[in-house]
Amino acid sequence: MRMPKLTHLVCLVALVAAVAPGLHSQQTEFGPYTFDLKMRFGMYGGDLQQTKFDNKIIGFGLQARREIFGPGHAVAAELTWEHIPSRWNDITDYVTHNQYNTDADWDSKGVLSLHPWFSFDARKEAARGFSLLASYHSKMPSGTGWGALDKVLDDMEWHAGLRFDRYKVYSEFRWLLRNMSDYPEILPAPAPGPGSTLPPKYVGGQSSFHKEGSAILPGAFAGLRQTFSDSFAFELGLRYYGTKHWDFTPGAYFKEPDGSHSKQGRLSEGSSYGYGIEFALVCKL
Repeated sequence: MRMPKLTHLVCLVALVAAVAPGLHSQQTEFGPYTFDLKMRFGMYGGDLQQTKFDNKIIGFGLQARREIFGPGHAVAAELTWEHIPSRWNDITDYVTHNQYNTDADWDSKGVLSLHPWFSFDARKEAARGFSLLASYHSKMPSGTGWGALDKVLDDMEWHAGLRFDRYKVYSEFRWLLRNMSDYPEILPAPAPGPGSTLPPKYVGGQSSFHKEGSAILPGAFAGLRQTFSDSFAFELGLRYYGTKHWDFTPGAYFKEPDGSHSKQGRLSEGSSYGYGIEFALVCKL
């Protein structure tokens, strides 16, 4: 029987929780360095959400820390593997590409009215890869005079830094475009009279293909860390990061000067950035 994805995550958290205390006992062997194992998960938005058609991210990281300038201050480096999933999404823009139906002079301007039953432009773009994070950590100031609040602040620190992400991106495209002028009986126009000619047609086009590649892109992050014990801590953070991105426009979306529509598409390459909120369960090794 196949286990649900949430069950996998719960089992993994339980496994790490079971072995973390034993690993923590080895900390003194690492000298001035301390090591953390992190399980990351979060949500993101911005252009990144628009290109991935999803808003989730999950990952695992190993962080090394060393105190500088005395207790309460540290620098850290972390190597993280992350997965950014995607889902198939139909982005066919019927409103924009049906605007030609409002043209009065169809014979010169052409007709491009995508048929809603037979047309689609579906795509997905997932990413996964490694990130290198460099950060500075400092304890939160306390001494407010409020006992409960000072207790929380004594076990809390803030951090900020830069990240360098190298995600491998997998983009898939599937499209089938049909013009409603291929179906005269339902074309939203008066039936042509004797001797008249039908307006120019786009006879349709279809294809499917995929692209994959990677790029190193910089980003930034900041957050808070709350320590609960010698073995566990929890982090809440904000991040800004990006991935490589391909954008494809099918040929039917282009209107040529003569009123016709090319069957050739246009593929452009670039990057997309977004902001995210993330959570991390920290197991001190």
